[in-house]
Amino acid sequence: MSIKFYKKLAFFIAGLFFTVSLSAQPLAENAPSTSAGGTISGRVFSKSQKVPMEYASIALYRLPDSTMVTGSITDKEGHYKFTGLKNGKYYMLVTFMGFDVHKVKDIVIESGKSDVKLPIVYLQPNSNTLKAVDIKAQQSMVSYQMDKKVIDVTQDMMASAGNAIDVLQNVPSVSVDLEGNVSIRGSTNFTVLIDGRPSILDGNDALQQIPASSIQKVEIITNPSAKYSPEGVGGIINIILKKEKRNGLNGVASGSLANPNTYQGNILLAYRKGKLNYNLSVDGMNRDFGMNVNTQYNTLGADTTNFRYSTIDGHRIRKGYGVKGGIDYYINDNSTLSLQGRIGNYGFNSDNMSRQHNFTYPATVDSYFNSTSNSDRWGNFYSLQGDFQHKFNDLGQKIEALVFYSKRTSDDKEGQTDYPTNADWVQTGGVSDRIQSSTLDTTTEFRVQLDYTLPIGEKGNLEAGLQSRINRDAGNYDLQNFDTATSQWVYNQNRSSIISFDRNIYAGYVSYKNMLGKFGYELGFRGEYTYRSVNDSTGTSTFTINRFDLFPSLYLSYQFKYNYQVYASYSKRIQRPRGWDLNPFPRVIDQYNVRVGNPELEPEYIDSYELGVQKVFSKAFVSMEGYYRKGRNNITRIVELGPDGILYRTSTNLDSDRSMGVELMVNSKMNKWLNLNLTGNVYHYSLQGSVSGDSVTSQSTNWSLRGTISANLSKTFKIQWQGMYNSPTATVQGSRKGFFFNSLALRKDFIDNKLNVTLSARDIFGTAKFDFISTGTGFYTHTVMQRQWPIISLNVNYIINNYKQKRQKQQNDSNQENSEDMGF
Repeated sequence: MSIKFYKKLAFFIAGLFFTVSLSAQPLAENAPSTSAGGTISGRVFSKSQKVPMEYASIALYRLPDSTMVTGSITDKEGHYKFTGLKNGKYYMLVTFMGFDVHKVKDIVIESGKSDVKLPIVYLQPNSNTLKAVDIKAQQSMVSYQMDKKVIDVTQDMMASAGNAIDVLQNVPSVSVDLEGNVSIRGSTNFTVLIDGRPSILDGNDALQQIPASSIQKVEIITNPSAKYSPEGVGGIINIILKKEKRNGLNGVASGSLANPNTYQGNILLAYRKGKLNYNLSVDGMNRDFGMNVNTQYNTLGADTTNFRYSTIDGHRIRKGYGVKGGIDYYINDNSTLSLQGRIGNYGFNSDNMSRQHNFTYPATVDSYFNSTSNSDRWGNFYSLQGDFQHKFNDLGQKIEALVFYSKRTSDDKEGQTDYPTNADWVQTGGVSDRIQSSTLDTTTEFRVQLDYTLPIGEKGNLEAGLQSRINRDAGNYDLQNFDTATSQWVYNQNRSSIISFDRNIYAGYVSYKNMLGKFGYELGFRGEYTYRSVNDSTGTSTFTINRFDLFPSLYLSYQFKYNYQVYASYSKRIQRPRGWDLNPFPRVIDQYNVRVGNPELEPEYIDSYELGVQKVFSKAFVSMEGYYRKGRNNITRIVELGPDGILYRTSTNLDSDRSMGVELMVNSKMNKWLNLNLTGNVYHYSLQGSVSGDSVTSQSTNWSLRGTISANLSKTFKIQWQGMYNSPTATVQGSRKGFFFNSLALRKDFIDNKLNVTLSARDIFGTAKFDFISTGTGFYTHTVMQRQWPIISLNVNYIINNYKQKRQKQQNDSNQENSEDMGF
């Protein structure tokens, strides 16, 4: 590392602590206002979810002439405050997109009562109820905040019987393919958080393990602020789990069955007494679905073309269980200590029966054989987490600390056996080829984080923090070939390896946000020093990186009249290669395909820009977002034909890629019983670089359309339809055809809505097909994949104890806190 690097690191850390030290002057809880006159303060919460509402608009009016005095917007904790007010009578209007306007009356500032602290204001979601006493209000499924989309998944009947992957199939900005691979606006590189904390498993593995019935909402953060780790080009998916904080025992139990052999269940229990709150959850699943895959491989030799046609009938099975428990200790009104632990097991199994026909042109080879292949990956994981929060006052000054440790082990075994047949697929001999491999992998992570929040002035807010992330990954890969002559397994030393991967990241951030009238802004900087090393089993090959990166972020917003809001944002992000991307030793998929890592991969960087506008009508919500992403050192998976005729699958850094698009969303209540949610996304994608010394350029205009129609046929009977279409798209080495699928769900409520039964069918007409072509120097592949259809599932959900489903008629005193109305 150069002296220049150390200077940058020292300068950043010194600047961070200098900024914090200048601003971190404690605010006395009862300190007088810095402005002459009285003050009005309070907080705003969501009525249905009992969570603070950020960016709610507050307008203060003076009586008797209803002159507007001033306005404000709530902070992350829902706080607002007005200062410098004259004696007199006032009223206040509280508004937020997708929620009813709330009026707070009879506010009086007078001598001896100049500091007025109002009760919590609870905003009610927009709804037109048939009978307010009996019908639960229908909240908008998606709400937009300046830096994220918040999706209330409890209203998605289709996702009730699945996992987090199923939930994301109807989430704006997110796409899910047939194998459950998730992408955000075309990028498969994103970060998964659970309740704002790191997940034990990576990406899709983490999402596969979370039951949909335990999810309260999902946050999609496409341009995260400097407070968040910049990892993940696509942004962050934050899964918010259901919680219960009322006194006594409460909970929810859920179970589901689906064809052919899919079942899952989970139970959430919470018990609170005094200063202690206990929680326990248990979940388990077995998801089985069939898959049919047809593939054509063509490889071109010096004077011969090799053809291989393959038809696979297989099953994909995901299974696992988890137990999570924790305790919250409310030390006093301002301090909370929490301890959480999770332990579990996960597994993935793939069993395939295939028929393969190999021939050449000119004709010298013409062979047929059957193959059986199996991939069995399972592992154990556990995590421990401690959180501490201390609030210095009611204005938002606080400090938060996190200590997190996790360990994951995995054992991956793969095998394939080939049997020669005739053209009628009748076996003609014994084993012609047989291989098996095993991979033992252990991953540990240790994370320490400290965050500090300090209000400055009336509306300003400073946040700063430090974080350390230490990762260790060790893998042992063995390959054995079967000797048909001796009927013995032979260890293949050339295809076996032991590798270790270490990555330590030390980060610090500072951000400041404020409001100038109706104009809001937030500016942040994050610095990260990364040390990475990849070592092979011989110790002779070591690949290291020492790097310091600076990640700025900027948010701007302006609130217009008539519920219009315009916002813009920018953030710089990074995608670091994962361990298996860097492993230089080949891993055999089958006798024709090998996966190999690239230890010289560099991180991918991206500059992300967004511009959006939102408008709330009396019965509809409309949002339009434009976005532009420019990346460099794009990490791209490619296929190369080796001199041995084998296709090698690896990753490389391409020069750059760009995507520019527009996303439109409409959420409309058509009438008292019918709701429509429509999302459309159009973007142009281009990529350029070189593969095997050849320049490549790829570009395409892609679009997708999703719609959900929900109807309340009666007070206790609902129906929901979903449809989605993804357009054709181009990749660096090929193209993918478009596909469409739709689903239907019925839900019936019993026992005062405590028991809910949902019947759903996915991909009703079997139209969800994955059709992909890949081409390169000397090869051509065409793959068509279709999952078993339709998937019929039955889900049962039961609320334990005194969860309140009915709502009381809203009165002017609804700003009084009602702890009994908080449920799962």
